[in-house]
Amino acid sequence: MAAEVSCDTPYVAEPDGKPRFHVVALDYGIKRNIVHCLARVGCKVTVMPARTTAAEVLALEPDGVFLSNGPGDPAVVTEAVEAVEQLLGQVPIFGICLGHQILSLALGCQTYKLKCGHHGGNHPVMDYATEKIEITSHNHGFAVDEPSLPDAVRVTHRN
Repeated sequence: MAAEVSCDTPYVAEPDGKPRFHVVALDYGIKRNIVHCLARVGCKVTVMPARTTAAEVLALEPDGVFLSNGPGDPAVVTEAVEAVEQLLGQVPIFGICLGHQILSLALGCQTYKLKCGHHGGNHPVMDYATEKIEITSHNHGFAVDEPSLPDAVRVTHRN
């Protein structure tokens, strides 16, 4: 479903003033406000379609790659997982929701369907670096299987 809700052609959001960073956002169903938030903190954001290859991303010489949210089962977004596997170690990568799950699959983790999903606000999340609880909003039906994490991957937050 990610390819169906993705943009058809790339587009760019510019920050007010000189960009601090250039972020390539892979659109698996991105919310426009996420692009605006990145631009507001000084990022030039180049939004690319879901089927963008690693070579196409790297040709843009980004400072980082953002993997967006989107619908569906992360395990079937195989083109995205393959592209992210090729980006690992080349450029910093961060993601939310489906993007986080795609990154996890690229790192060798497994995902699974949640029985009821996590939807709505007021979800407590522990930040292990600060030992503080953050209240977050969620809208996902899949999760990363923690026992499948490779040794080099560590949990930083837990719902």
